[in-house]
Amino acid sequence: MTATATKPIAPVDLAAERAELGPALEEAVLRVLRSGTYILGPEVEKLERDFAAYCNVPHGIAVATGTDALILGLLAVGVKCGDSVVTSPFTFFASASCIAWIGATPRLADVDPDTALLDPKKAEAAIDAKTTCILPVHLYGQLADMRALRALADKRGLKILEDGAQCHGAKRDGVSCGELGEAGTYSFYPTKNLGACGEGGLIVTKNADIAARAKRLRDHGSPAKYTHTELGTNSRLQAFQGAVLNVKFPRLEGWNVRRRQIAARYDKNLAGAKGVTPLKLAANSVHVYHQYTVRIRGSRSRDEVLKKLAERQMFCGVHYPTPVHLQPVAKSWGYGPGDFPVAEALSREVLCLPVHPFLTDAEVDRVSEALLELTSA
Repeated sequence: MTATATKPIAPVDLAAERAELGPALEEAVLRVLRSGTYILGPEVEKLERDFAAYCNVPHGIAVATGTDALILGLLAVGVKCGDSVVTSPFTFFASASCIAWIGATPRLADVDPDTALLDPKKAEAAIDAKTTCILPVHLYGQLADMRALRALADKRGLKILEDGAQCHGAKRDGVSCGELGEAGTYSFYPTKNLGACGEGGLIVTKNADIAARAKRLRDHGSPAKYTHTELGTNSRLQAFQGAVLNVKFPRLEGWNVRRRQIAARYDKNLAGAKGVTPLKLAANSVHVYHQYTVRIRGSRSRDEVLKKLAERQMFCGVHYPTPVHLQPVAKSWGYGPGDFPVAEALSREVLCLPVHPFLTDAEVDRVSEALLELTSA
């Protein structure tokens, strides 16, 4: 490994992504502009078909944001106000807040310390008399144990909505997000493995009734123009975003392959380090490394290491510094410090290293070398 490079290393490089795509993005946007169809339309329909097929399910419903995908997905699978939904305390807040937003109650269950994914046994312990759904979060590019969670849901008569915002292309035990759950949701936020030039989201499902309801809900509860059979909202994906995603989608598999190559290089470089522990790859998993995440447990704190790396122009992330149950707005859910010790420890220790597909091997080595130096001091 060498540390001679001085170019700043960022968590994402959208400029490099645009350069690889060439003029195709501009051409796609101009095509939509000339068409006069700016909401839904052929570009969005193509995205829905292609991405659903990629997930091995027949139905895709594009919506305005990843958050809307969660909200409308919960409603579409049948979660109602007053229900409770089991999910993770170690995730972006939207995974839990969308449950509360529709009037249901988040029931939190701690995560596995090696993967940061929802622990099926703890999920079962969190189920109460009002629970109707489990919402596993497929974190960092790796799927939760869906076969175990599906067995649990079937045993207890529950639905599953999968949060796949970070897992475009990931598989576990041969299945994708949305195959074993009643539905799965994706985000197309610009920094995702497949990102729009703005906001976007998608619901995938094998269930025709869930798909039909999600389509109604995204369009004011309307199955036909000026007919409204239930209360919905306006969450229709813009055609511009559909066109952008259609340009990027054929590159996704190649980008994910490069992410796995970078992760393997980090694994090799960091093997045996005392103060740095990478999260583990679960058995039978195809990880897409939306984040390459380590736990910092050396003499320096995670925050100190983060600061020192930034001083060297190596910019890492912390996903997430505060677990869901310790957010101020979550106090009414009845949890407090110490309730989910694994999630709380991860929040203090996790560091997400740059892993975007445009990194060079030399840049990966540079980050690795600096991290080893800082954590061995």
